Amino acid sequence: MIITDTLKVAIIAGEPSGDLLASGLMANLIKNSKKPVQFFGIGGAKMAEYGLKSACDMSILSVGGYGFEVIRSIPYILYIRQKIIKQIIKFKPDVFIGVDAPDFNFYVEKKLHQSGIKTVHYISPTIWAWRYERIYSIKKTTDLMLCIFPMEEAIYKKENINARFVGHQLANNTPLDIDTLKYKEQLGLKGIIFTILVGSRRSEIKSLGKIFIKTCNIIHRQVPNATFLFPFVNDRTKNLFVRELSNEDIKFKYQVLVDQTSHAIRASDMVMAKSGTVTLEVALCKKPLIVSYKVSKFTEWLVRRKIKIKYASQPNILLNEEIAPELLQDKANPENLAIHFMALYKDLARQARMAAKFRALHLELSKQDDATGALAVLELINNEI
Repeated sequence: MIITDTLKVAIIAGEPSGDLLASGLMANLIKNSKKPVQFFGIGGAKMAEYGLKSACDMSILSVGGYGFEVIRSIPYILYIRQKIIKQIIKFKPDVFIGVDAPDFNFYVEKKLHQSGIKTVHYISPTIWAWRYERIYSIKKTTDLMLCIFPMEEAIYKKENINARFVGHQLANNTPLDIDTLKYKEQLGLKGIIFTILVGSRRSEIKSLGKIFIKTCNIIHRQVPNATFLFPFVNDRTKNLFVRELSNEDIKFKYQVLVDQTSHAIRASDMVMAKSGTVTLEVALCKKPLIVSYKVSKFTEWLVRRKIKIKYASQPNILLNEEIAPELLQDKANPENLAIHFMALYKDLARQARMAAKFRALHLELSKQDDATGALAVLELINNEI
């Protein structure tokens, strides 16, 4: 390895949750490196704050689904993938870090590893949930796996793969106790607040938007004074949802927010969320939660052939218990969602049990500090000098 006066890091994140995780890793690389750090790759606004030069808009990679939802996007994504590989090789980084987006990043890691570039993957794919066989290709292409859940490190080490449990940045950055009133005041809100998390992908907004809106109309009949918050990561996704709102007869009071998801969760009295990373953030904020998701029948068939776990949302998976009710597929209809939402809203003892479980999970995931991942990456690089 050529020793230079700058640490060159190539890094790719494919969606907002990855942008958040990557930005924390970047901040700690800057803090702990003895050299100035130069970043190049693909990322969002939070990564840009730490100096990332992004080759393209991160939203290009934010495509959900497993079947027909992604077919239209495949040619352009493949073009972007080949282009960024060439750009990274020309950049000559000391290390490449793929943040989540496994279908995209593992191929990039494979090609860069073949070119002699050290590779790191941040956030293990859910091999413990489905497609365990991926671990064998990971072994060939990834020099270090950074794990955000404690049981993952042991799985990789059993296969003689270099892995490190680094804790979860959301757990590290979320206060153990949330001052709900403070966050309501920051958003200029009073009274009962329900936060509705539809998703960050076009496919999610299309499949869940109308369902969630109709659910809110039903809930409004029983809690007429509630304000419903719909937070989105950017104007693009917000505008997609606003179109859904315009097609419905809205009975409830609401606000559509941009780039304020964490504040909306913390200000809430209860949350209804699509299944995904965001459910863990809700759990870390100890908020009463119900979870929903709906995909095409073809996508459901593909997933069920491979799935190895009983639950869909991260809190339930990690706790191995359906703490948060999950209403998926045919169960994800407005009437059913409203019934389960109101049952939990009225059951304060159940809410307290849920909060206690979520608190224990928070403590488990925040045992490591933010710098652990960065130090593991620097150790990997320095071992080669």
